[in-house]
Formats: sequence, C-alpha cells, structure tokens
Amino acid sequence: MITKTLEMTQEDQTASYQMIKDEHLASLVVTSQTLAGSKINLSSYQQVIFSDCVFYAVEFQMVTFENCVFDNCNFEFSHIRKCKFKNCSFNNCTWKATSTINTIYVNCVLDQYLSQLTEVNDNETAFTSDIQLLIAC
Repeated sequence: MITKTLEMTQEDQTASYQMIKDEHLASLVVTSQTLAGSKINLSSYQQVIFSDCVFYAVEFQMVTFENCVFDNCNFEFSHIRKCKFKNCSFNNCTWKATSTINTIYVNCVLDQYLSQLTEVNDNETAFTSDIQLLIAC
C-alpha cells in the first residue's frame, strides 16, 4: 500500500471557500489542512488519516468515509448530512455548534460529544462486531 502525506506550510494556510464534488481519495495522510466555509458532496475517502485538520463551517453531504481516522480535528460550525462512516475513529476532535443529520456510523469509535450528536436527527449508529463506543473523559 502506498500512502501519501499532504501537509501545508504556514504560508499556505489561508482558508478559502471550495466546492468539492466527486472526490475520491484512498490511502492518504492529510495533516494540518484548513477548509473553511466549504461544501463537500458525493465524495468518498478510504483509509485516509486526517490529522490536526480544521473543517470550519464545512457542509458534508452524501460523503462516504471508510476505514478513516480523525485525530485532533476541528469540525466547528460544520454540518454532516446523509453521510456514511464505516470503521472510522474520532480521537480528540472538537464539535462546537456542529450537527449530524441522517448519517450512518457503522463500527466507528466515537468520542463522547460525537456520540451525543448521533443520538438525534435520524442518525444511525451500528456495531456489528466487538468495537465498543469510546467515551472520552
């Protein structure tokens, strides 16, 4: 398996609006990226590690994440709608003023706040193996 790492320098961290549609990424490490006020539609991500990324006021709609890891990511003011997360883990993420609606989480390790978000708005959380819900203290 080949894994690429995307990293931004301090000079490149200006955030701008982006419309991302039909993007398909696999076996990739994305670190220190900032995406603000953007929309991601009809995309899929497989075996992608997102580390220290900021998704500020981003709308995710009909996006599939499979075997992905989110470490130290900020989803502040973001909206997750009609997405699917399968075998994903969320570690030390920030969810201030974020919503998740009609989204499916299958065999995912959820932090405490995301776990609370999934309990409303027709989300579905399913565990078909021995993976347990992670409650961060």
